[in-house]
Amino acid sequence: MFMSDEHEDIEGPPPEAYSRITNPDRFAPLHDDALNLLSRLSAEFDVQRSEGYGLDPELERADLARQTVQLVPANPASASLTFVFTTFPSVNLRCGRLMVETFPCCGCDACGETAASEGKRLHAVIDEVVHGHFREEITIPWLGRASQKFELGTLGSPNGLRKGGVSLERLRARALVRGGTRSWQWAPWPTRHLR
Repeated sequence: MFMSDEHEDIEGPPPEAYSRITNPDRFAPLHDDALNLLSRLSAEFDVQRSEGYGLDPELERADLARQTVQLVPANPASASLTFVFTTFPSVNLRCGRLMVETFPCCGCDACGETAASEGKRLHAVIDEVVHGHFREEITIPWLGRASQKFELGTLGSPNGLRKGGVSLERLRARALVRGGTRSWQWAPWPTRHLR
C-alpha cells in the first residue's frame, strides 16, 4: 500500500524532535517584544519600575541575558509583574505572588511555538493581569502536600478562562501565607493620570 507524505504529517514529528532544539534564536524577538510591552505598561499605568539582579532569585536561576524588570502597581491590591530575560532566549514571568509562566513553554523542535505565537500568549496573560482578571490561592490541607492555584481571565474575556496550579511543599506554603492571606483576587492596575 502506498503512503503519501500527507499521511506522515498526520502522525506528528519524530520522537527525537522532542529532545532537540536546533534553533533557539528563533525566540530572540520575544526579548524586544517584552521590553516594548514593559515600556508601554510603564507609560500607561501607575507603576513603580525596578531593574536589577536579585529581584526574583527563584526565577533568576537560569542564565540571564539582561537585568530583571519588575512592575509594582501603586495600588497594593493589584498584582505585580516580574520579567526575567534568559539567554535561551526566553522570558520568565511571575504574575502576583505565585504564578510563573515561561515564554516559550518548551522550545523543542517538535513544538509549534514561534516568537509570534509566544508573544501573543505573553500579551494575553499581561492583559488579563492588568485588567484584574487574575486570582491566586494557596490551599494547605491537614495532611498531604499543599497546592497553589490560579485563575486567569474570565468566561467572557477574549482569552477565555484558564485555570492551573501545582503542588507545594507545606513549609513553603506556610511561609507564603505568613500574613494569614491564602487567596488574592487581584484588582485592575491603576492608570497613570496625565497632567
